[in-house]
Amino acid sequence: MGPTTDTNSTDAQPRLIKAWVASGDPRRDLPSWTRAFDDGEATLASRSVPAQELFGERLAEAARDAILAALSELPVGPCRIWAFLPRPTERDDDFLERYMRFNEGRTNAYRSLSDQLTAVPAGTCVGHAGALLVIHALALRTPFVTVENPRQRPAWLYSRKFGPVPPAFVRGTTTHRILMASGTAAVVGEDTVHDASIDLQFQEAIHNLQSLAEAAGAAGAWRSLQIYVREAADLDRVRELAAARFGGGVERILQAPLCRGELLVEIEGICDVLAAHP
Repeated sequence: MGPTTDTNSTDAQPRLIKAWVASGDPRRDLPSWTRAFDDGEATLASRSVPAQELFGERLAEAARDAILAALSELPVGPCRIWAFLPRPTERDDDFLERYMRFNEGRTNAYRSLSDQLTAVPAGTCVGHAGALLVIHALALRTPFVTVENPRQRPAWLYSRKFGPVPPAFVRGTTTHRILMASGTAAVVGEDTVHDASIDLQFQEAIHNLQSLAEAAGAAGAWRSLQIYVREAADLDRVRELAAARFGGGVERILQAPLCRGELLVEIEGICDVLAAHP
């Protein structure tokens, strides 16, 4: 684990973690809302596989197998998945980024389970400072409904400039009267905006969260937020922005490479849904 800055919870300041490493333990890697369900209501399954030296099809196959292994432990299809991938934007001999290879493996895993999955889940895939590809998958007894953000092109319809296989995730899912947002960044349509400004990218990510909440019929404050920041130098500024916007709703701010080289910040969290879904 990299250097950590802890703050007292009474001052509503989130923890800052530099050079964050995913441990493979969901209690350490994931926000607290994933542990807040009644006994038997939620199932979390995890897999960690060596990935530091994998490129090309070997990485795609490792991602596929890790996802399949995690999903095999769930009683029903997942509503939410997290993936933490070392060096996501590094390119292989075919000039494809490692995140693109992960997308190939994730899609192949979902395709092989097409007769079992009712829908593609929400997802986060960011980098971390460790050597393992870490997968966490969450399933709930309550069926879930997928939600897209009208400001953004569905990820599974992205053009080929983002890789030969588009990312297989939806912008959010609703179940158990909550909206679970995927990792949300400064993407409008399918393109990154405000490449050079952490402040403007943060505000654009907030705009996308608000748009997603409106599409889902969600109300109330965002909470149990986990924020990923590319550069250590931006951690304190993001904490200031997050405190002003979310108060005590942010749990941790983690320094982590993101899935696009021009992205500076990504946010995930939950909020309440007005009407219960079946």
